[in-house]
Amino acid sequence: MADLTNIRALTFDVFGTVVDWRTSIAREAEAMLAPKGVSLDWGAFADHWRQQYQPAMAEVREGRREYVVMDVLHREMLDGTLEAFGVAGLDEPEMHRLAMAWRRLDPWPDAVEGMQRLKARFAAVALSNGNVALVLAMAKRAGIPWDAILGSELVRTYKPDAGIYDSAPRFLDLAPSQVMMVACHPWDLDAAKGRGLRTAYVHRPLEWGAGTERPLPEAGVYDVSVGNFVELADVMGA
Repeated sequence: MADLTNIRALTFDVFGTVVDWRTSIAREAEAMLAPKGVSLDWGAFADHWRQQYQPAMAEVREGRREYVVMDVLHREMLDGTLEAFGVAGLDEPEMHRLAMAWRRLDPWPDAVEGMQRLKARFAAVALSNGNVALVLAMAKRAGIPWDAILGSELVRTYKPDAGIYDSAPRFLDLAPSQVMMVACHPWDLDAAKGRGLRTAYVHRPLEWGAGTERPLPEAGVYDVSVGNFVELADVMGA
């Protein structure tokens, strides 16, 4: 076990790590579209929407467009998803409400309990590609107990750009080694590790639904590897 005694803050990835975006978006899409006579694979609809996420952010990271907040990207990505599934006839207020479904995501069952324990000992900080208003609205609805919301909007780029990981210890007035990145995505943790942050992998095998489970990372790749936030609290002594 790595020496964790110097950790002062935990910075969390949000989408997939703290919240179950797939189940939540499938639910929200069905609630809006099924009464209009639309019948489709709601999980596949959520997947398609999410699959546009990295390409959309790459346009910003690589300088092909100016920074826009994630709410804007979600609204733009919705157009292609509706077209792909042959859904038409929504007016703009309906499109906006559906795009804002990303503010209404449910936490994983262990997330709030584990975070309540963790924040009693550490600063619990969102380090997300989501804009501040999005992450705040999600937290207020779901009871996610952030101490602070950092991330993309404050540095006007998207993970895994180094600027996001560098910004967390700077804003928190800590050394990078005093900050631990918590995520279920190895690419996120690898980027954080490359900027000197400590790392905690949380396994979320159902992020993309049954049958899509990622393998566990090899032992020792990250400082901590756990199955959920309650286990993370145990490991961190919270």
